[in-house]
Amino acid sequence: MTALVLGLIGLIIFSWIPGINLFTGLPLGILAVIFGIVALVKAKSRGGKGKGTGLWGVILGVLTLIASIAIYFVLLGIVEDQCNDSSSAIYGSQECLDLENM
Repeated sequence: MTALVLGLIGLIIFSWIPGINLFTGLPLGILAVIFGIVALVKAKSRGGKGKGTGLWGVILGVLTLIASIAIYFVLLGIVEDQCNDSSSAIYGSQECLDLENM
């Protein structure tokens, strides 16, 4: 059940917020996968009880990880495009110079 809740919270809330998604979405996704795997292993000793929530926890955890990383790279691409556009408001700013030096 913990894996399912962490996966849902991570996917629905934290993986889509740019800037903090790497600090909240990624850890929640990792924890959801870990707890989901533990639930799947424990389900064997319980006669299959908890297998569904464990499986869905793993699935949602992986989706949270994918969404967090994808949103980060999409946002990074948008910022790079703005830094390369001479008509944009942030062209030549310190943030663009810092991004180039990364």
